[in-house]
Amino acid sequence: MNLVDILHHELQGSVEFYRDFTNLQQGSPGYGLTVDSTKKANFASIAATGFALTAWVIGSERGYMPREQAQEITRGTLDTLLHRVPHHRGFFAHFLNIETAQRWRTCEYSTIDTALCLNGVITAAAYFQDAQICQMADEILARVDWNFIVFERDGITLFRMAYNPDRGGDYVQGDPGFISQWDMAAEQKMMYLQAAEQLPPELARKLYAGFRRDKRKFDGRDVIVNPGGNLFAYQFSEAWLDCEKLLDPDGIDWFENSRLATLANRSFCMEHAREFKTYGPSSWGASCGDSPWGYDVSGATPALLDPKPNGTVSIYGAISSLPFAPGLVLEMIDHLYHRYPRTWGKYGFYDAYNLAVKPAWYSDALYGIDKGCSMIMIENYQSRLVWDVYTSSPNIQKALKVLGFYKRQPAD
Repeated sequence: MNLVDILHHELQGSVEFYRDFTNLQQGSPGYGLTVDSTKKANFASIAATGFALTAWVIGSERGYMPREQAQEITRGTLDTLLHRVPHHRGFFAHFLNIETAQRWRTCEYSTIDTALCLNGVITAAAYFQDAQICQMADEILARVDWNFIVFERDGITLFRMAYNPDRGGDYVQGDPGFISQWDMAAEQKMMYLQAAEQLPPELARKLYAGFRRDKRKFDGRDVIVNPGGNLFAYQFSEAWLDCEKLLDPDGIDWFENSRLATLANRSFCMEHAREFKTYGPSSWGASCGDSPWGYDVSGATPALLDPKPNGTVSIYGAISSLPFAPGLVLEMIDHLYHRYPRTWGKYGFYDAYNLAVKPAWYSDALYGIDKGCSMIMIENYQSRLVWDVYTSSPNIQKALKVLGFYKRQPAD
């Protein structure tokens, strides 16, 4: 296959993944919920469900499924989110039983995973323009109590990261309650947009200004880094928001920042190519996902911490970089498809692979959030669909105005 065909099959395969691994059983309490990963198909991820809501938009636009079917699935999913998925002041439980929609054990109520789900809600409402979908979306969005997770530390306004009421619950150390905080640049930027519609404008702007912009150098230029240099953290907010056309209130170019971080990630992998056979000019991507050791959190320089390479290449992490470094990503896609057929399956590329271990390891799993991010970025690269729909939605347009984002001036 040529590159055009590979991208087409990858995109269509991604939508098919969501159709096959989302609970679409009519009458089920968990209707519309999507698996966290194919490794454990009995529990769902609220974040993966947000990516699934975006998949129905892409599937409808591309003709992979009838528009009426995509709308029906979206209505059913929003009904589940509104009436059956456990939440605390509007923040959803991270993991759920895919059949019953009940909270999975004592998992946390997660701000970022809720936000990823809400991005799908916003996208679906803006795309379908269906009265019932828009009404349920408005109710889900309005229910989130952003004030609940706001706090002050040393005169800086921040968001909490999660909440868990259960002693001994996920991420709870000591007394139950709030868990950590978003005080660094990472994948959470979408939260400031979602909160800006609810909070007083001054508070919304203080929150956006509150997280650190830690800078490190790559190729003589400043990059605003996340602590571990994880590739996905430069992609999750940017998958929906059209940062290519926008600058933030301080003139920060988040699109260019992600582009530099992508190039740095590839450079880091190439620097370690002699140690790890998987790495090379057409095989790179240090991010989070599947690995020979289970779920792996990898990153690259520049970063605040000291990333440790291990030879695992996150295929989805590289593909999700397509809008930022198209030539390099297309080269890698072509390389993997033709040279390493074990990286490809029914739904397109699998999550990761590692040739530095013996025997060579190839993932046979898919993660909902990973497949979703690469799916959206392929669509944005080809048509800008998700960027245009999400960014032009009334919710996001109001938030951009409140926070002070402005359009980039066209180059001379």
